[in-house]
Amino acid sequence: MPGQEAKYQQVIDWVKQNIENGTFRKGDRLMSENEMSEHFGLSRQTIRRATGELENQKLVTRVRGSGTYIGDGIPTERTVSVMPAVREAHRNIAVISTFNESYIFPAILKGIGSVMTREGYSMQVTFTDNRLYLEEAILRLILEKDDIDGLIVEPVKSALPNPNIRYYQQIQERGIPVMFFNAFYPELQVPCVRIDDARAAFQATQILLDAGHEKIGAIFKSDDGQGPLRYKGYMEAMKQGGARADQESVVWLDSPASAAMERIADYVFGRLSGCTGIVCYNDLIAYDLIQLAMDRGMRIPEDLSVVGIDDSYLAGVCKVPFSSVVHPKERLGELAARNLVRLIREPGFEAGCLMETQPVLRESVAQIEHKSQRGTVKINP
Repeated sequence: MPGQEAKYQQVIDWVKQNIENGTFRKGDRLMSENEMSEHFGLSRQTIRRATGELENQKLVTRVRGSGTYIGDGIPTERTVSVMPAVREAHRNIAVISTFNESYIFPAILKGIGSVMTREGYSMQVTFTDNRLYLEEAILRLILEKDDIDGLIVEPVKSALPNPNIRYYQQIQERGIPVMFFNAFYPELQVPCVRIDDARAAFQATQILLDAGHEKIGAIFKSDDGQGPLRYKGYMEAMKQGGARADQESVVWLDSPASAAMERIADYVFGRLSGCTGIVCYNDLIAYDLIQLAMDRGMRIPEDLSVVGIDDSYLAGVCKVPFSSVVHPKERLGELAARNLVRLIREPGFEAGCLMETQPVLRESVAQIEHKSQRGTVKINP
């Protein structure tokens, strides 16, 4: 079929383009079939067909039980980061996180720290505030000091092109394993430990569908990689639930806008007008949305039902405790740290992982029995 052919060809073209521009080098490992399937929104069969064709063209080598590598005839021990035969062990791990003061980050960092302490590693932690220039400064300093055995990173604005990719590549070329958490840069072949974002948003949407809602809006972040994945889960749940996803009721916000929703509240509520339920990208947005809605005289959940993602402390302390989907914060940090340590010792280890999520029901979702009983969002200037 022509449509299927185009889908299969886009993977081939993507690999070729990255080889030509130097992003992919001989010996680099491609994302796994699952990761590529999620990245492109294609079936594993289509991905497998594309990599098979690339192998026929001698552009990649598929190694059973290990992965797919750039170049022809790559030996089985090649990995994304080829470790030198001997490298000084500094017993030091660098951790780069976007934030640290609140929300889910203290628990994640606690999980990372507990594992590193048990394994005998010191840990240097820095924060980017989700800003590219701070990420650049931190990476340049890491390269200058050259005193770490591994790097754990939460990416900055992972849905957007990143000018700092070359610094990660330089770190990899020195044989230093890199592990991402929560999100990843698709330009890099680096393992990532994160929740199944599409599944989490599917579960959040399903909470509202199970309560009888059909007109369900959503708010997603546009500059973080989790945003498109959570949108995918929302759309799939709406489709399976027989509800129509109206794109006019999907709000996309970048990080600055999501942190200051009160400034654009008229726009947000205007887009959500007519919805009885809202799926929020995370608990921070859900918390702010509920506060703004109540300030406008709306009742939660009678006028508007709200569901978040992450099941942070905000879900419980909000004026109306809201339903959410669990992010295994501390366990995720522990797993990222354990897998990095194993990657240091076993360079061929498949360190990426998707973690399962579960919904938690609270007081923010109204049960709708009949269409005639459904409320609508009321816009109060």
